[in-house]
Amino acid sequence: MSVVECSNNVPYHQQDTDYYCGAACAQMVLESLGAGILDQDDLYAENHSHNLADPGVNWSTPPDGLTMTLNHHAPPIPNPAVPHPPPYFVIYNNITSEDAISRKIVWTIHHYKVAPCALVFGWNHWIVVTCYEASADPSSYSDTSYTITAFHVNNPWPPVPSFYLPSVPPPPPPPPHSGSDGCGTGGNRGVADEHISYSTWQSTYMTGVPSGYWKGQFLAVCDPDPPTERHGIAMPVRTYARGDVLLPRERALELTHTALKDYGLTERPAWKEALGRSKAAEPILVQRLDRTDNYYYIVPYVTTGGELVAMASINARLGNYRQSVLLPAPGKNLFASLDRKAALNLVVGRKLDLGDRFGRVMIRNEVLCYYPTLVWQPCLESLSPYYPFYMITVGSHRIYIRIDGQIFTKLTTDVQGV
Repeated sequence: MSVVECSNNVPYHQQDTDYYCGAACAQMVLESLGAGILDQDDLYAENHSHNLADPGVNWSTPPDGLTMTLNHHAPPIPNPAVPHPPPYFVIYNNITSEDAISRKIVWTIHHYKVAPCALVFGWNHWIVVTCYEASADPSSYSDTSYTITAFHVNNPWPPVPSFYLPSVPPPPPPPPHSGSDGCGTGGNRGVADEHISYSTWQSTYMTGVPSGYWKGQFLAVCDPDPPTERHGIAMPVRTYARGDVLLPRERALELTHTALKDYGLTERPAWKEALGRSKAAEPILVQRLDRTDNYYYIVPYVTTGGELVAMASINARLGNYRQSVLLPAPGKNLFASLDRKAALNLVVGRKLDLGDRFGRVMIRNEVLCYYPTLVWQPCLESLSPYYPFYMITVGSHRIYIRIDGQIFTKLTTDVQGV
């Protein structure tokens, strides 16, 4: 039986632009510490202007900038019941394993009741880690005897609906943000309770910085205690197939139900209520574009009225659990409303600007190629594996239609801290 521990009352806010992830993370953490709801424009300006360690890289939110902003605005005594020696937040150099930084995250939540900010997808994106699941609570900052099972995170992506839909009718979407701003319930839904298995955390999320000052390091803005000096006990990954063929959808459904039970999600009140009034829809196959022979299924859980309440994901070759998410409120099932035919109708007969001075091209139904599965990789256009793309090719060019209907002629992968 694992233990579950969370930091104190971390609210959820979406990022105001497609590169404001660090500002949104700072907004969430600082609000949880009692600093109020600070403006993301102001927080971004502080983050972005404090790039002292890595000036050769065009960070949106650099690690030292986010650390400085959090320490600048954190109240003197965020929680009188818990000791908080200043500074509250530190970014450590030379943490060269995902396990070591993950244990820093666990200790920060357990001992200080504060939610750390983690740099994920290489150096693409900042998220807030709100809870951990482990075989036991750590006894000290250097304890490596326990196994980590999973993390819960607040992912501020996608941007608020007003970023893509400036003419949305009242009530207006945030900003400004408030305690009841509707983040996560608009047309571009965010996900406020995202559950990630530790194996997926290690393989997909906490993958290390590829270049620059922090090359080869694993980063999170955590508490001031030293990191562990040894590796902990690895959580074994349970697989169900050899991986030589993709799992049939019926088997994927069975393994998804098993995984949710094994991780105890079906017994947690909010999850139990949502899953009890919904039914699993047909699994959706997605291919990772940036990894060879890598596929996953998304299983939507929908009510009898067709509203989406949760999603779960498993490895489409091996059957092991990846992650799941409970939506903050029932919402539109984008997978049902934008099927392959509807996605194609968005682009056929239109002229699209290909970018990079390639000019515009008419998308003609007779000469395009439609990829058989949805696709995804971490990029500026999608920083959540729950937002994959339909992909078509026109000559040597690719067109991507995100599951919410947004159209892109390329995926931007060379971004830092957005």
